[in-house]
Amino acid sequence: MKKLALSIVAVLVAITTVFGLTACGETPEQKLKSYIQTDAVKEQIDSMTSQFESMLDIDVKAEGEKLVFDFTYKTQIDDATLQTVKPSLETAFSSLASTFETLANQIKKEVGLAGATVVININNADGKSIVNFEYKATE
Repeated sequence: MKKLALSIVAVLVAITTVFGLTACGETPEQKLKSYIQTDAVKEQIDSMTSQFESMLDIDVKAEGEKLVFDFTYKTQIDDATLQTVKPSLETAFSSLASTFETLANQIKKEVGLAGATVVININNADGKSIVNFEYKATE
């Protein structure tokens, strides 16, 4: 699970280092959507999606000033396995908090969003939440 988390982080960091948008007159959500829809960012998202397509569906969207990554397992994880998976995911993502805060800080700077936040949602195949993480810009 830690390898999965680290791979996800690497792709997310690559997405935000591409370049920023400074569009006048757009709402924060519109700015973030425009950023997500740039060719370079879409290419990074497609790369991430193809890397995990055998086990996860990935949806990336803007919600206000939040960049939301929804990861949904394609195969339902039973309750017994979840008892092992959930703590592993929590530990892995908790140890990566500073990385995700850096990602939010980059979005804040490059897109111009004061409340930039990165949200990670990991869901079971039935859509039920396994874990959720929210990382806000700190700078």
